[in-house]
Amino acid sequence: MRRFGHRPELFEFVDSSYSMWTNLRDALVEAYKDPWDEPTIRTIYEFAEWCCNQPRGEAAKDDLSTCVCVCFYEHIPQSEQAMKDMPRWFTLDEVREMEQVFSYQVGNEGFQKILQCYQSH
Repeated sequence: MRRFGHRPELFEFVDSSYSMWTNLRDALVEAYKDPWDEPTIRTIYEFAEWCCNQPRGEAAKDDLSTCVCVCFYEHIPQSEQAMKDMPRWFTLDEVREMEQVFSYQVGNEGFQKILQCYQSH
C-alpha cells in the first residue's frame, strides 16, 4: 500500500481487512509512544476516514466501515494518548454520534473521559 510505504511490515501476514486494521491499531498505539510518530498517526487516521467513505459492503465481512469501527475506532479510547488526541481527528459531534462505538470497549465511564478531552481543547 502506497500510503504505508514507510511501514511495509504492517501488511505481512494480512489475510483480511480485519487483520489489516488490527495491525494498524497496534501501530497507532506504538506511534503514540514518546516521541510521537506523527506521519504514522496521520496516515492511519486519514486511511480510516478514506475506508469509511467507501461504498458499503453487502455483509460485515466486506464492509470497510464496519471493519474500521470494530478493529480500530472501538479501541482508540483504550490508549490514553490516543484518547487525549481524539479532538484532532474527530469533532465533538462525531464523537457523540459514535458514542456506541467509542464506548464499546471502555463503557460509559470511559466515554465520559473522552468528552472531558474535548473540554480541555
